[in-house]
Amino acid sequence: MRKLMRRLSDLVPGGSHCYSKGDGCFPYNAPRYLVHGSGCYVQDDAGTRYLDWAMGLRSVILGHNYEKVTHAVIEAAMDGVNFCRPTRHELELAELLHDIIPSAGMVKFGKSGSDATTAAVKLARTYTGQNIVLIASENPFISQHDWFIGTTVLSSGVPDDKNTQFYNFSTIERSEEDIERSYGWENIAAIVLDPATVPVTWAKLACIRELCDKHSVVFILDEVISGFRYGIAGVQGLFGITPDLSTFGKSMGNGFSVSALCGKRDIMNLGDRDHGNVFLLSGTNNAETTGLAAAIATISEIKGNNGILTHIDNIGKLLFEGLRKKIETYELTEHMKADCFCIAGNPTGTNPTLTFGNPVLKTIFDQHMIECGILMPYIAPSYSHTEKDVESTLNAVEYALKVVVRAMDSKQPKQFLMGGWCEKPVFERRNGENCNAKG
Repeated sequence: MRKLMRRLSDLVPGGSHCYSKGDGCFPYNAPRYLVHGSGCYVQDDAGTRYLDWAMGLRSVILGHNYEKVTHAVIEAAMDGVNFCRPTRHELELAELLHDIIPSAGMVKFGKSGSDATTAAVKLARTYTGQNIVLIASENPFISQHDWFIGTTVLSSGVPDDKNTQFYNFSTIERSEEDIERSYGWENIAAIVLDPATVPVTWAKLACIRELCDKHSVVFILDEVISGFRYGIAGVQGLFGITPDLSTFGKSMGNGFSVSALCGKRDIMNLGDRDHGNVFLLSGTNNAETTGLAAAIATISEIKGNNGILTHIDNIGKLLFEGLRKKIETYELTEHMKADCFCIAGNPTGTNPTLTFGNPVLKTIFDQHMIECGILMPYIAPSYSHTEKDVESTLNAVEYALKVVVRAMDSKQPKQFLMGGWCEKPVFERRNGENCNAKG
């Protein structure tokens, strides 16, 4: 197994095609290859079965190999996947999003959330004639493209560019004068927010909407994680605050590669060669039929069954509460924290998080969860998870926390590691702030 992984690392930089899936993010005993998935379980090439909470880095919302999605993809593939003219799938998915997403006056498809969000930034800069883009400093990851990655320590090969800057979402209500002093509102093209990684409220969203309207700035809502998971219409539907542009990916296709840029017609039309000059999400594979078919099937399934998102919410809350109680029981609140998304101050189970202050303790915890057959680098409840799965997970958590406590009491916790520890985040901001990537 180790030889196989060394061969992969010899051929692929980082040993993976997504940094968040690389060895540096997992303990020594993590499965090296996953070969099969069904529901919320996956299996490695040695035949070991794991309960999966990461679910394709939060992209698999219904479950691995979900029958309706798989059949839709197979049917599309049987008809051919790529043509020289549009297909019915493009119209069907565009109409579906137009009917569901408040900001979807027009839509454009891509293959990743980064593609869609970068396209939104290009539109905003063209529409306003300005260049500065403000991103919430609390958002860890927005795009793999230069305009954002240039702000991180992984900026080699990226020309120095001061057009991407940051604002504090936590104090947005008091930030108008600070933004004016720092950048000048007349120079700002867009304010970008990923609502899945901040304590979002109606008041804060409304404040951003008001500031953008007042200063003729484009409001871009990055719903790559929150879209379809936090509600069929995303966070904008939950709070009734409509951005100018919004982007979707992750859960949109239940793990298949598909993303969408949605927005107001007057802005989106700048990507129509008859109305503007923005080269907007134009790619040979952007509308291949299997990704679009997966999205149609996934969104239709969620739209047609209100119980799906309710079930995900309940499972997530059950797991979150169990984690929180066990952390308190073992008096580890200073070292780790279970948290969750809140709507109007009420916790929901759509996107629970488990964070550690010490990478060695996190690695010890993760390796013993894996020993119990649980993969939990992220927590992404799906429609396939059950209360029994939560119970099994919490039993494993109790075992892992006991080991963490023993490791701390020993004063030499590194002795409890099976190998090295997951020391580095996917990347860090240039100011040294650790960032956990979402893609």
